[in-house]
Order: sequence, then C-alpha cells, then structure tokens
Amino acid sequence: MNRRIHSLVARRVAVPLAAMLLLAACGSTSSPAATTAGGPSKVDSIASEVPDSIKSLAPLQIATDATYAPNEFINPETGAIEGWDIDFGNAICKVMGVVCTFNNVIFADIIPQLKAQSPRYLFSLSSYTPTADREKGGIDFITYYKAGEAWVVKAGGPTVNTAADMCGHTVAVETTTVEESDAWGFMGKQVGGTAIPGDKNNCPAGKDITVRSFDKQTDANSALLSGRADILWADQPVSDYQVQQSHGQMKLGGQPCSLAPYGIAMVKNSPLEKPITDAVKYLIDNGYYTAILKKWGVQDGAIASSDVALNNNNSIGSSCVPSY
Repeated sequence: MNRRIHSLVARRVAVPLAAMLLLAACGSTSSPAATTAGGPSKVDSIASEVPDSIKSLAPLQIATDATYAPNEFINPETGAIEGWDIDFGNAICKVMGVVCTFNNVIFADIIPQLKAQSPRYLFSLSSYTPTADREKGGIDFITYYKAGEAWVVKAGGPTVNTAADMCGHTVAVETTTVEESDAWGFMGKQVGGTAIPGDKNNCPAGKDITVRSFDKQTDANSALLSGRADILWADQPVSDYQVQQSHGQMKLGGQPCSLAPYGIAMVKNSPLEKPITDAVKYLIDNGYYTAILKKWGVQDGAIASSDVALNNNNSIGSSCVPSY
C-alpha cells in the first residue's frame, strides 16, 4: 500500500532489548512459513548474524494487515494469510534460518505494538513507506520495493486524472495510510479536519473532499462498490489488483503518482536490521525476489540490491498532492 503518512503523531519509546525480545504469538489469523520447492535455503553467513536470543524465540512473530491484496490478504477458502509480501517474508526467514509466523493486525495498531514495552512482533511486512515522522517515533525501515498511489472508480464513475478531481467527491481510504493523509492534506488539513497553519485548501469553495476512512482496506474497497464512495485511493499494486478482480466493475483513474519505497518495519536499532538487510539483498541478487514478484504480477516495483537501504524516504517522480 504505499501506506505512507506525512504527519504521524507518535511518541518515541525507548525499548530495552530484553523487553523487545519478549514476544507472544498474537493475531486473528496466522500462517506458518511456507516450504516452497526450489525456494531459498538457509545461508549460514546470514543466519550467524541472528542473535541466539532471537533464534530461541522461534517461531518469530511478524505483523501484517492482511486486507491489502495482492500484497497481504486472507485466502477466503483456507483462511491463511497470503500475498507477495508474505512469500517474500517467508523467504527472508528461510535465509536467516528461522521459522516465522505472520499475524493479521489492524494496520493502525502495528507500529504501536512494535514499540510496546513487551512487543508481540519483531518486525512487520505490511507495505509500509518510510517517513521521517515514523522514524522519529522509533521505527526503522529496510527498503525492499517501490510503489505509487493510484485512484480507482466504478465503471461509468467520475473521471480522476489528478488529486484536484477528488474535490466535491467522497473518497474511500484506509486509516493511517498516506492516501488518507494526502486527501486531507490537499485541503490544507490534518487528518480529521484541523487546519494546517500556513497551508491552503486546493479545492474550490464548497467542493471539499469527503474523506471516508476504514480500518481495513477491504472495507474501503466495498465502499466504492456499494456507492458509499465515489473514488477509492490506495497503493498502485492494490489498486491494480482490485480492478483486475472486479470483472469490469472498476477502472483505474489517471496515472500513479508519489512513487516511493516500501520498507520492512522494526523498532529502531533492532538486532535484526543487519540479517534482514543481508537477506533481502541475497534474495534479490539470486533471483528469488524477482520470481516472487512475477508470481503475483507486481514486478513493476522491483528494486536492485544496491537500492536496499535503511530509512530511505526519497520519493520518485511527481507527487500526488502539494507538500503540506
């Protein structure tokens, strides 16, 4: 998703290492690491970078908001968590020589739980975009993909080519995503409606955007189909997937904008930063990463191993909305 947010109110939490390692397997749905034939295996040099204190916690708990197909979602037939983020996360764990379990968590709850004194999860793959606000709040991100924001409308719905075309319409977004922040920011407001000092409303008088936020992306998708929203705004891979799955009921609007990295989220200075970084680079350099992306049809956002970095906040190309 680019699940980005320009203004996140977050308290810096100093998490002692001992507390960070106290984990519990919590979440509404879990999916054990897959054992795909021909996939990656343990890499001893990378596995040796994982502290024994963490290995002893296996299975390691990973948080994801499984409402964001095809990145992460619940298979309606099996109840398992699936998606390319999940396949990639399982591959990372294999390279590190650890067993991992994905847990379905409301997106807005993931970062607070990563920063808790006794956190339930060691890290999160959930289409996060690194931002300075999130990092100042105590979270680090390891780059592994890039994606933009894209609008979706019903067939026969309004024409949307730019953010200005949202004015006068109801827009469905997921809570705490960059799309939520950008929709309010286009009107010179913080999420919820408080004016941003020195900013301006880019919509004509009397034609503000009505922003409808949902805790789950699946509920935002349903709002468009049911007519409770005129426009759906989400990350490009998610928007593309919704259109493909709609059998002609939905179509994309305009071109994706605000292309930016995705990052694996974890508490700042986590001892897993180096092994995960090295695992991501290994998977990219050895073709496993590309194979996973091609399987899900999301290879347009692939990055090179040289692009894997800590806290890369750099956007690429045109922005969806003016800075705010």
